[in-house]
Amino acid sequence: MKKIVMIGCLEETIDTLRQLLHQGQTIDSVVTLPEKQALKSGISNWVDLRDFCLVHGISLYEVQSYGMQHETDHKLISDLLPADFYVVGWQRLIPKDIVSLSGAKFLGFHGSANFLPWGRGRSPINWSIVEGRERFILHMFFISPGVDDGDVIGMEVYDITPEDSCRSLYYKTALAQACLIRRFSSLLLEGNCPSLPQVGEPFYYPKRTPEDGQIDWRQPAEAICRLVRAVTDPYPGAFAFLEGQRINVWTCQYWGDNQMFACAQTGEVIFVASHPERQEVAVKCGSGAILMTHFDASFDLQEGQVLDV
Repeated sequence: MKKIVMIGCLEETIDTLRQLLHQGQTIDSVVTLPEKQALKSGISNWVDLRDFCLVHGISLYEVQSYGMQHETDHKLISDLLPADFYVVGWQRLIPKDIVSLSGAKFLGFHGSANFLPWGRGRSPINWSIVEGRERFILHMFFISPGVDDGDVIGMEVYDITPEDSCRSLYYKTALAQACLIRRFSSLLLEGNCPSLPQVGEPFYYPKRTPEDGQIDWRQPAEAICRLVRAVTDPYPGAFAFLEGQRINVWTCQYWGDNQMFACAQTGEVIFVASHPERQEVAVKCGSGAILMTHFDASFDLQEGQVLDV
């Protein structure tokens, strides 16, 4: 009998699984990555699925490489056939020799602020927040050997609000993935699921690195707030420096563009809250200011200091 298998190792994997089980969807097996390999691959938001699968009676299998290139990985997938594999929270391409296995269909998910093929590539959630987009379109598609270029089965469209961070947008994405799987899984099992090819000129987002989180205080305050929200936990976060000493900024809010601090220098600390349990600091930006509401620093910030630009 054909099985439903999920491939994933990230927080969104377990969030999607929870939603699916809540909706009454059966998941036969999960394929994941062991912690040792996750650490080796530098995965920011890896999650241990063993206890979850044990509690819910889901068979769990571990591949030995994130790219499924280990000699045992091909056999592991082959032994699960016939199956529909839903790839959720897995930031590597599935190798061509595995995608092409007889008796297997691989279903992927990819979103961006526009319809595919616009927005293929890396870190679309982070890029969409950085760019100030107001919607996210999650596509479910048949995985092919290319990059996010398979025929589209269905999609969910949802808002990116001014308060959304990368984490809250991942929550919405987990819910959307579960809805799409629930909607189309029966048709896919029967082999009767329609799909449409992607049409248009592709656009690919480039890879983001931790260094991209450095704050440029010459930017408008709104842009800096978007950067902070885009790269906050579970990612390494936005950061700045004071005379070479690092400040990690996890949350902030737009503090307006008021005449009373118009004469401050770019990057200047213009206000430090006196509340003993709330270390909140306002900084002048290229236009406007932000209030840093959660940040880490090994030193106290003082009004009048100017952060490195």
